[in-house]
Amino acid sequence: MKSTVQTQRWYGYFFIGLSVVALGLAGILAMPLIDRALLLTTALTLLVYGLTYQPRIHRGWWRLLLGVSSLVAILDVTLALTVAPVLVTALFGFALPLGFLIVLLGYMKRLVQA
Repeated sequence: MKSTVQTQRWYGYFFIGLSVVALGLAGILAMPLIDRALLLTTALTLLVYGLTYQPRIHRGWWRLLLGVSSLVAILDVTLALTVAPVLVTALFGFALPLGFLIVLLGYMKRLVQA
């Protein structure tokens, strides 16, 4: 029988795999820019969520994810302000994955090893 740690690690791999699928769909499907940005934000969130199931994360990887997530958040807000016809709907569309991403990055900080 698998241990809890092994099972959780496989949960992590599952969400990382979903992230890869979402990233692939964003590259293949023809969709508006705002939808593509939302799908990429969701892919990043799934990647970070999958990594939270790993027992340890190196500080460099966490900082890289923090930097990429900050850049994505800035790009999402900029895109919503400039492209979206209905500003409030676009900002709320990005609010859930970005909020979840921020919570996950904060949670990951306790798993970081030097």
